[in-house]
Amino acid sequence: MSHNLAEIKGDVAFFAGRNIPPWHHLGVTLNGVLTWKEAVEKSNLNWKVEKKPLYNEKGEAVPIWGVFRDVDNAFLGSVGERYETIQNSYAFEFVDALIGDNLAHYDSAGALGKGEVIFCSAYLPSANYEIVAGDEHQTYLLFKTSHDGSMSAICKLTDVRVVCNNTLTQALKAGGSNIKVKHTRNAQEKLNLAKNLITGSKKTADEIRDKMRELSKKKVTKESMKNILSRLFPSNDEGELATRTKNNISDLLNLYESNDKNIFPEIRGTAYNLLNACTEYADKIKSIKNGNNIEKARAESSLFGGGEKFKNEAMSYILKESESMPNMVKNIVTTFEPPKNEALQNIFSMVDI
Repeated sequence: MSHNLAEIKGDVAFFAGRNIPPWHHLGVTLNGVLTWKEAVEKSNLNWKVEKKPLYNEKGEAVPIWGVFRDVDNAFLGSVGERYETIQNSYAFEFVDALIGDNLAHYDSAGALGKGEVIFCSAYLPSANYEIVAGDEHQTYLLFKTSHDGSMSAICKLTDVRVVCNNTLTQALKAGGSNIKVKHTRNAQEKLNLAKNLITGSKKTADEIRDKMRELSKKKVTKESMKNILSRLFPSNDEGELATRTKNNISDLLNLYESNDKNIFPEIRGTAYNLLNACTEYADKIKSIKNGNNIEKARAESSLFGGGEKFKNEAMSYILKESESMPNMVKNIVTTFEPPKNEALQNIFSMVDI
């Protein structure tokens, strides 16, 4: 199917709740939020997987195992001896354990491909926040895993900035370790341990909110902008930038200058403004390997691939540079001077900032 959502026994495996189409525009939208049992049914994930040995043409066992879906015996992928299955229902149980109740809060769930990748997302209204008045961020807890050995089980917070519908992802951390568990022996026990280490998704969301509010008070200087861009878009060994890289920087700076059409003028020129530009660039402009469907590929990239990596790096670099940025002064409009680096001078001259 063009959207890459799995179709299992004739039914598409996806739902989006609250009568709001998902930011990636995939699947079918329903009213309200659901409990995990309802979400499993509506997303057509009410099936289990089984790991079975595989055989060659002589009937001899080979050192590869297959993962099959129980409702139709569909082959989802080949895995190694140490691979341990994680059932679909556990994704919801895990998210419920992190949130701390069994109420209706699932906003989306589904499967991709043949069903080899599954995910669920819980809406966390108590963790929503604003950076400045009206600039709302909605918070979700996202769990994703695979049945073909292609990825570990991953759980993270997803932050959607409503004004531009862009997604900032931050991996939940517990004791310094990301919640990322390989499908090996004792995988379930490791997930259980991760539950116990989590202090709460609300606390983590509050920490992200506080970081971004601090960024909204910091003025991006010429030097800090140059340092951030040079790390996000490194030059070659000769200190030069390829034409494509210059165009990418220009695209990002145009987003920065636009400031979402200046809906919130008080954040113009801030580190938070720059972070939003980097996020929008990764979600909507950054080149990706799109395969047959660019919309699906962008969704994958923004949440789990190169787009997410870019956004996390941008946040890390911006947070680091913000330590030396001056505080914003109200009612003063600032401008940038072109940096001395010749490779970046032409880029800055293309955008009036």
